[in-house]
Amino acid sequence: MKTKHPGRGFTLVEVLVVIAILAVLTAVSVPISRSFIERGHERQCAANLRQIGVAAMLYATDNQMTLPVTSHQRRQGGKSWTLTLQPYASGTITFKCPKDPVSKRAYTYVINDFLTPNPAGAPELNYSILAKIDRPEATVMFAEASETYQNTDHFHFSEFHGGAVPDSVFESQVNTEAHSGRANYLFADGHIETLTRQAALDRLNAGGSTFIDPTSPEP
Repeated sequence: MKTKHPGRGFTLVEVLVVIAILAVLTAVSVPISRSFIERGHERQCAANLRQIGVAAMLYATDNQMTLPVTSHQRRQGGKSWTLTLQPYASGTITFKCPKDPVSKRAYTYVINDFLTPNPAGAPELNYSILAKIDRPEATVMFAEASETYQNTDHFHFSEFHGGAVPDSVFESQVNTEAHSGRANYLFADGHIETLTRQAALDRLNAGGSTFIDPTSPEP
C-alpha cells in the first residue's frame, strides 16, 4: 500500500524571505512608476507647447508674419493669443500643463512680452514681427509660468530691456523646475527644448544672450 504524505507547507523562514523580496520589488517599482508618470507629464506638456507653436506660426502667416498679441493690446482692439490661436488648431489647444499645481488658473503657458508689440516695459519695441528677431532659435516665445505668476497671458521682462533679467525675477515668473528640475520652452522658430533649471539660467546669463531679450547683441 502507498503511504500518503501530508502536503508540505512553507516554513516561517521561507515566508519571511518572500515578504522581504516583495518589499524590495515594491520599493524599486514605485520610484520607477513615478519617473514614468513624470516623463509622461513632461512630454504631454511639450506637445501642448508644440501645438501652440504651430498655431502661432500659422497665425503669423495670415498676419504679415507677426505673432499674436496679448491682453495688453486690448485697448488697441487686439485679442489675446488665447483666443486668436484656437481657430488654427480647430479649437483643440490645451493651455495647461497636466502637472500644473494651480488648478484654478486658466493657463500654464505664457508668452514672452518682448515678442509682443510695444510691451509696457519698452513701448518703443515691436519684436512681434518675426523678421526682426535675429536669432529666433535662441529666443523664448512661450514658457511655463511659476505657481505664483497668475492672471496674465504674458511675462513682464521688457522693463529690463538693455540689461540683464535677474535670476530672481526670471524664476518668480517662470517655473524652471516644473518637471523634476526641468521645464519646457517654446522658441520663436517653433522648436521645443526641455531645459534643467541650471541650463536655463546659464542661457539667461550668457554674454549677449537673446534667451529672453531678442535685442541683445551676440558676444
